[in-house]
Amino acid sequence: MLIGDVLLVTGDNKLSSGLVAAQKAIYKNSISSHVELGLGDGTFVHATGDGGVHVTFILDELVQCKDEWRAIRLKGISEDQQEELGKAGLYFLRQDYNKIFMGSGNDHSSFCSELIAKVYEKAGISILDKKKPSKVAPAHFDKEADQLSDWEDVTDEYKERLKEIEANPFPYRLACGTIKASMAKRHITSGGRETIFKAMEMMAEKEGNPRLKEIVDEVKKDLREKRVLHFWDENDQN
Repeated sequence: MLIGDVLLVTGDNKLSSGLVAAQKAIYKNSISSHVELGLGDGTFVHATGDGGVHVTFILDELVQCKDEWRAIRLKGISEDQQEELGKAGLYFLRQDYNKIFMGSGNDHSSFCSELIAKVYEKAGISILDKKKPSKVAPAHFDKEADQLSDWEDVTDEYKERLKEIEANPFPYRLACGTIKASMAKRHITSGGRETIFKAMEMMAEKEGNPRLKEIVDEVKKDLREKRVLHFWDENDQN
């Protein structure tokens, strides 16, 4: 299970069946209603109507899906590219779910396949003939999974690894939970820092204290240069 893998699933409800049927116009052999991006070791990031963009655990996902799921991996993916994909996947956390399927797209919401296309685009990796993210459907990944020209099928690898995870899920759940908690803490800390910076800037202007404004600018510059992770809704460094 590598960072950047794409999990293709179909929910076991009528809505999912309807989504699959609607995508037959895009690709006649479409079978998937949802796609998720792997962050490694059973942790995924995806976009859903009830949670927006968030992190989830594979065992919790598959229990709600039909058995005919698949996993694919971009051929020739390097470790450096995986690292960029991991950072890009986390970048979009907390976005709303884009309810306008195959629309013009925006910078603050994503549906499931749009999210994956955005992540690859942000990581600087070309997929799906550079199709605009908001025009990417799960059906496009179904087509890639069938043709296997740019991607390879790693479903069997996943099924073998799942046996290991199911036998001892604790360390994998712990890793997933740690990511969730760390990202939540970062969001809270960033919001508090932004509030403090704004108060200091207002004080500097009110008191005519340019040095105070310089201090804030220096801290922001340091954040921009030293941070490894960035987020679409984080404004404490701007």
